[in-house]
Amino acid sequence: MLNKKSVLVIAVLVVAAFLAAYYFYFLRKPPQKGAVGTAESVSKSVPKITTNPAEKVPEINPLDRANPFKYKNPLK
Repeated sequence: MLNKKSVLVIAVLVVAAFLAAYYFYFLRKPPQKGAVGTAESVSKSVPKITTNPAEKVPEINPLDRANPFKYKNPLK
């Protein structure tokens, strides 16, 4: 049979193993990415903003609507 001293040593080792596993799986911080990694992760979450206001302007020239003889303007 095991004596009290060996039972105490085994119990301490089991508790130490549980504490070490808890530390390594739950309390450790993930490794730091640095400035480049942080900038890449932040840029993925920022929406892309287009700044060209003339991108979706409707054609409102009245001559284009009234002209029955359509032609392609070579200067456009």
